[in-house]
Amino acid sequence: MKSVRTIASACCLAVAVTACSTSGGGATGAASEDKVLTLAAAGQGPAKAAVAAFEKANPGVTVKTIFTEDDASYQQQIRTQLSSGTAPDVFRMWPGGGNTMAVRDLSKDGMLMDLSAERWAGGLGPDLKAVTSDPAGKVVAVPVTIGAIGAVWNDQALRASGLAKPATWPQVLAFCRDAKAKGVVPFALGLKSAWVTQLVPYALTASLVYGPTRDFTQRQLDGKAAFADSAWKQALEKYLEMRDEGCFNDSPNGVGYDEQMRMFGQGKALGVVHVLSAVQSAIEYAPQGTTFSMTPFPATDSADGTYVPVSVGIVYGVNAKAENPALAKKFMEFLASPEGQALYATASGSSPALTSPAFKADALQQPVLDAVESGRSTLYPDQSWPNAKVQQEHLTSIQELFNGTVDVPTVLSRMDKAFAATT
Repeated sequence: MKSVRTIASACCLAVAVTACSTSGGGATGAASEDKVLTLAAAGQGPAKAAVAAFEKANPGVTVKTIFTEDDASYQQQIRTQLSSGTAPDVFRMWPGGGNTMAVRDLSKDGMLMDLSAERWAGGLGPDLKAVTSDPAGKVVAVPVTIGAIGAVWNDQALRASGLAKPATWPQVLAFCRDAKAKGVVPFALGLKSAWVTQLVPYALTASLVYGPTRDFTQRQLDGKAAFADSAWKQALEKYLEMRDEGCFNDSPNGVGYDEQMRMFGQGKALGVVHVLSAVQSAIEYAPQGTTFSMTPFPATDSADGTYVPVSVGIVYGVNAKAENPALAKKFMEFLASPEGQALYATASGSSPALTSPAFKADALQQPVLDAVESGRSTLYPDQSWPNAKVQQEHLTSIQELFNGTVDVPTVLSRMDKAFAATT
C-alpha cells in the first residue's frame, strides 16, 4: 500500500468551547530548567497522552502544558504570545498555509525554528515536506496525523433506522427524505461553530472540483480559473439542496459543535459530514457500546466519481525563541517516532502521518487509507490558498448563506476577491 507520507495539506479543524489548563504532566517537585518543556495545543486529549508518554520515557522531565479547546482562541493566543516573546517552546500548528497559525504564515514572520537537520526530517516525502516547510524549503514542523472528511455514522442508530448508507448523490437526497419521514435527523450540523461550515463544501468539492481538476488552485493562481466559474457553484447549490431536503437539523446556525456531537453521539442524528476525529467528541455522549464508521460522501451520480478529502491533520513546531530548544527537539523526535505517531493518531481518531507499524486502522480509518491507495483522495483546498482571508470569507459567508442573507454567486465572488488579495 502507498505510504501515507504521500498525502499533503491540512485543514483547520478542532473543537469548540474555550477551556484552558496548565499542568506539569506526570513529574512533580522542582525541576532544573533544562528538564522543563512548555507546550501549547488546541484540544488536550491527544496532546495530553503524548505528553504523558514523553515524560514516562524521559524521567525527570516536566512538560508544562496550556490547552485551549477553541481553535480561534488558540490561534489568537499563541500569535499574541509569539509576538510578545512569551510563547511556549513547542506548539501545535496547521500545515501549509491559509490561516494565521499555519506553517507558511508563521515562517514568513520568522517565528519557527529550522528543524531540517533532525533525523526524521530527512525522511519526509515531497508532499509532506511541502506542508511542513517554510517558503525556502526548510522543514519547520513535524507532521503527526492524517485527517479526512466523510460521512461518519452512528452504527446503532443507522441500523435501527433500517436505512442504507448512500453511495451516490441521488441516494443522499433519498436518504434524507426517508430519515426525515422516520422522525430522525439524517446529518447533524452545527454551523454556530464557524469552522464546521466548511466541512460539507470540502466533501462535495473533492468530487466536483479537486478530483477532476487536480491543478485547480494553481489555475486560480495563474488567473485561469475562479471559484465563481467552477463547480464550486454546484457544490454550494448542493449544500443548500441538502438543507431544503431536510438533510440537517433545524436552525443549524444556532447549533454549536458540542450540541452537534451530542445529537450524533446519542443517535438522534444518524450521521455527520465531518472530520473523523470528531468521533472522539461524539463518544462522550454515546451509550456504552456505540460504534462509528465512515464512508466517502458522494457528490455525483456515480460512486466511482467520489473522492475523499484528506490532509495532514496536526503538526507541531518549535518556537524560534524557545527557552529549551534541545528538549523541544527531543519532543519533536518523539512525535515523529512510530510510537509517538501511533499514540497520537489513536488518541485523536486519526491515522499517523508517518509510517507506524503499531497503528491498526479501524472502520473509520480504513476507508481513508483505501481512498489514498486507489488514488481517490484529494487535498483540503484551504492549505493551498494564498492567504488566510479566503478561508475566513468562506466560513462567515456560509453562515450568511444558510440565513438567506446572501446567495451562492455572492459567496463565490467574495472568495474570489479574497483569493486575489495577495496574488
